[in-house]
Amino acid sequence: MKPFSYLRSLLTVVTIATMAAIAQPAFAELTAAQKKAVAEIAQQLRDAESLYQAGNYAESGKKLDAMVDAIDKFIAKGGPDAFDAVTKAFPRIVHNHALLELEGVTLKPFVQPERPDAAKAAQMKAEAKAKPAAEPRPTTRTRRPMPEPAAAAGPSFVSQIAPILVQRCGSCHINNSRGDFNMATFAMLAKGPPAGTVVFPGDVVASRLIESIETGDMPRGGGKVSPAELQLLKDWVLAGAKYDAPSPMIPLAALAANAPAGAATAPMAAEPPKDPSLRAATGSETVSFARDIAPILLANCNGCHIDAMQVRGGLRMDSFAALMRGGDSGEIVLPSRAAASLLVKKIKGEEGDRMPAGGRPPLTDAQITLISKWIEENATLDAPDKDQPLAVMASQAWANAATPEQLSERRAEMARKNMTLIGSTSSKVIEQPVDPFFVIGDVGEGTAKAVADAAKRAMAKIKQTVDASTIRGNVTIYVMPKRYNYSEFAQMAERRSLPSDWQSHWRYDGVDAYIALIASSTDSDDILEAKLAGPMASLAVATRGTDVPRWFAEGVGRAVTAKLYAREYAAVENWNSGVLPAASAMKDGNQLVKNDLAPEQADLIGYGIAAAILKGQRRQYDALIKGLEKAKFEQAFTAALGASPAAYADRWKPYAAAGLEGRKR
Repeated sequence: MKPFSYLRSLLTVVTIATMAAIAQPAFAELTAAQKKAVAEIAQQLRDAESLYQAGNYAESGKKLDAMVDAIDKFIAKGGPDAFDAVTKAFPRIVHNHALLELEGVTLKPFVQPERPDAAKAAQMKAEAKAKPAAEPRPTTRTRRPMPEPAAAAGPSFVSQIAPILVQRCGSCHINNSRGDFNMATFAMLAKGPPAGTVVFPGDVVASRLIESIETGDMPRGGGKVSPAELQLLKDWVLAGAKYDAPSPMIPLAALAANAPAGAATAPMAAEPPKDPSLRAATGSETVSFARDIAPILLANCNGCHIDAMQVRGGLRMDSFAALMRGGDSGEIVLPSRAAASLLVKKIKGEEGDRMPAGGRPPLTDAQITLISKWIEENATLDAPDKDQPLAVMASQAWANAATPEQLSERRAEMARKNMTLIGSTSSKVIEQPVDPFFVIGDVGEGTAKAVADAAKRAMAKIKQTVDASTIRGNVTIYVMPKRYNYSEFAQMAERRSLPSDWQSHWRYDGVDAYIALIASSTDSDDILEAKLAGPMASLAVATRGTDVPRWFAEGVGRAVTAKLYAREYAAVENWNSGVLPAASAMKDGNQLVKNDLAPEQADLIGYGIAAAILKGQRRQYDALIKGLEKAKFEQAFTAALGASPAAYADRWKPYAAAGLEGRKR
């Protein structure tokens, strides 16, 4: 049984909302027969609701299809009055469609009908009476191109709303599932996170999507929604949150990429002026914000001002930039003026209620001294990104200061914790610490040892391309005996689903560095090496700098695997087949650099680019890898290859497209 919060946009609420809509004054224009038809439609909706709640999704889908067919016939026979009686149900039908498709139910495509012209409807009725044997009129469900939405219908989701969501929310909620919320498709947006629906058609106040933007809660990470874009989103919700693409399962990134040129979004807001209060550290400070201050804030302000659903006093501290913006009372940090800063006054109890509130103990004198000293030293930032979440910033600061031994110990602790998430007990888990690896998994000792030996061989083979021995601390290797265990690990430890053809993958977050793979006693030595070599090479690249993008690190890993194990590892052929269509679907290099592509598409393009560089520009590649130790990725890439990553991708795309055309011939 689905929890009620999950069903708020489903058939329970749909029934109430739809019946309320149908019961409006338009009823006065209907005949007795039409009123009976409306009642039958409502009953079909109630039946679909009951079936869905009982978990009988297939039958619920049949009822929904039957209801929509009935609406089509009702409008075809009744004309404008009939259309007006049911029009408010259309957005809710789209929501039902989306949620049932998420359950794997195949439904007839739902195309929102247009309002029949009154004069034309009267003429058609007259013709029907004069020619009773005429062919039956097609219903509104006849497959046809989606008409351009009328101005009164509200903004177009495809050309106006999807591009905003992809650009402003894509990195957290399309490419990732921050807060357990992924809206890669309209179906997933309609479903909302486990906490409840975020879009209620016609109700801006109840729609969490709008509220979170208006309050400044979202987007995080430095993104901005301009006033014009926010108004578009509001207008879309008020008009019924209508969806004007053929299927709610189409990725939003694809909709945005194919939106008509010039018709899509409102003008983007200009970049805000640089905040003079955001001062970079000079190196002469005695107190580090990332290492010393961020951990104090995380430990004492969480729940009220960090990771809070409703922040107190309008003050959010999820990032350095948010902290410096202040709250309802204005700025709380005045650089070089600790005694006058509201933050210091509040933690000392000198103004209003002492912070932290909620019964938490006050900060220690040592902690207050650290915060005051940081402010007196001009409240500088010693991390690369002012919008980086404090938790990530603090973890990376700790990792940068930690010894390799401390990193290895922390990673081993995290590995044991992750194994418990997938139901493994300490009595079942095998640990194989083999420097520089920590192998762990619910497998036999023989399999664990085979993986450890294969990892050492793979590490030696990839050294010609990238030296993995420079990774600080041991790399954790999770070994899963079956795909089910591998998928469960991704769901529980990473909160995501993995492509069905993956056999292994890597992850690095500034602290943890690991490889997860499926391995069994029947795998050959070469296959085990192939599963490990690519992720190991990717980790070696990703750990070289603070901002190496995933697409490049993953691309190098796949290119190394293809070079060493193309014959043994079937995945290589899949990559080769996929890279060219992925490149063809990319509009330009900026999409890649700005993370506006689906993860798997970006991975394939990264593979194609990395393979091209390694094949024809090896000297430049070596210069890039060396440059990552001193410069940011874009600077190092541009210096080594003579073009920015976006420009290089633009130059590479025709080469890839030519390859695709060659294959077609």
